[in-house]
Amino acid sequence: MTVEEIFTTIAKHMAEGIKFHHDMSKGYDFLGLYGFSKCHEYHYLAETKGYECLLHYYSCRYHKLLDVKDIPEPDIIPETWYKYTTMAVDVNTKRNSTKTMMEKWVNWERDTKKLYQDMYKELININEIAAADCILCYINDVDDELKHAEKKLFKLEALGYDISTIIHWQ
Repeated sequence: MTVEEIFTTIAKHMAEGIKFHHDMSKGYDFLGLYGFSKCHEYHYLAETKGYECLLHYYSCRYHKLLDVKDIPEPDIIPETWYKYTTMAVDVNTKRNSTKTMMEKWVNWERDTKKLYQDMYKELININEIAAADCILCYINDVDDELKHAEKKLFKLEALGYDISTIIHWQ
């Protein structure tokens, strides 16, 4: 892979991640789980900043723009939710949706970590050490987020996704 292909791959994934966290935040808002919503709002804002920094890094070092288009929409919010209000959501839907969304988050972060590590190795292989070092910062960030997401998932599983406990906890 070329440097441009590597950075484009990373940038597209980051743009998809921004959409992912945005939809997670909105989904938790809809479910009335405002603490979880704020968590993903934070990640949305932090990852937007990281994305902009990556684009800036590439533009300043390689004097080109990255062509980042056609970003897929994440599959977070079911279409059926648009027909209802938060008040109409029953406890089982909240429980099942929380479980599904937490699992999606952990899987997203695992996939992201693997992708960034693979791209880091590609940069090392083509002797782009400074660029690899830039990507290493993103690897460490996603590794920390993955640890945080897994801890939440483990706690939720231990709680049996009990909604009243989750509301007090979050």
